[in-house]
This record gives sequence, structure tokens and C-alpha cells, in this order.
Amino acid sequence: MVAAAVVAIALITASVVFMTRGDSDTDASAGGKPSASQSPSPSPSASDEPSGIPSEEPSPGGEATEFPGPGEEDDEPSEEPDQDASDVPLPSFLLRVGDCYDRSKEREAAVVTRDCDKSHDAEVVSRKKLTGTYSTDGAVRSKADSMCRTLLRNKAAKQPAGTVGGTLISYPKSKNVGKAFSYVTCSLTAGKGKKLHKPLV
Repeated sequence: MVAAAVVAIALITASVVFMTRGDSDTDASAGGKPSASQSPSPSPSASDEPSGIPSEEPSPGGEATEFPGPGEEDDEPSEEPDQDASDVPLPSFLLRVGDCYDRSKEREAAVVTRDCDKSHDAEVVSRKKLTGTYSTDGAVRSKADSMCRTLLRNKAAKQPAGTVGGTLISYPKSKNVGKAFSYVTCSLTAGKGKKLHKPLV
């Protein structure tokens, strides 16, 4: 489980930029300019990870190590995973059409999958492979927006009034187009500060 989370985090920082549009006061088809937030690459500090070097040398006439007796708690890691697999932040390019998710609070540009019948930030409407060569992230952003705009507008128009209030588009950084990260994910949201509570129609 830990290895999967480490791989997912590495993929997230290498690949994804989010573009959102809309909020609680606007319609998904409103013509505002989208804003982008680019994920910074996290760099672990020395204090975040153990060095593997003991902090002090054992004394030459040191005392014997005490081990817990049967039934006593010990500090050994459990074989049980700490988190449900759905709580592990993933890169958005792994999402499929119909997947519901929350944006991760732990990792920018990551998502946590959710049950569509429960509270969630967004639902994937379309996932398309991006082709071509792009020299800037802005060029990728423009292409991603054009790939999603009509699909999202049409899907939003089919929803009950007040359901959809924004869009969320994730796309790769220009240096990753042509690699495994080359997917544009188009999603609908309830709007800024709101949640969806059931699957889109």
C-alpha cells in the first residue's frame, strides 16, 4: 500500500495541471476565463524522513533490549493498511469516465476517488488522449480547454437546475505529452464550495 502511494505521488508531481472554471454564482457554460493552478514539486525535508542512522551509540555495558510479552502492544507496524485504497491520492489521468472524486487535500493536482452516491467534488465526463507536440503548458491548456468545452457544456445542460456550477479540466504538462500522462480529463463540479451528491444524468 505504501509503495503504491509513493508511486502515485511521484506520478502526480510529474504530470498534472488543473484548470477550473465556474463557481457557485456561475453556470458551466459561462464565458469566464479559466484559472490554472500548477502543482509545485514537493521536496522532502531532512526532518520528514528517517535517516536510518541511530541518534546515539549504545553503551559498551548496555542493558538488554526489552521485548513485549505475549498480548502486550508493541510499536511494530501492522500488516493492515492504514487507509482504504480509495483514500490514496492518485493522479487524475488514471480516472475513467463516470468516476467521482474529491481533489486531494494532501497533494495538489491529485484526486481521491469517491462513491458517486455520496458527497464528492466532481465527476469525470470525458477522458481523451492528447496528441501532438506542445512547447508550453499554455498551449496544452488551450488544447485541453477546446477538447472539453463542448462536451462539458452539453453534459451540464442535461443536469437538473442547480446541480452543476463549474468545470474541472486536468491535463499534462507540455514535457509529458506523448508519455503515459497524455490524458485530458474533463469533469463537472457543483461549483466553488459545493458538492455533488449523486451521479450525473
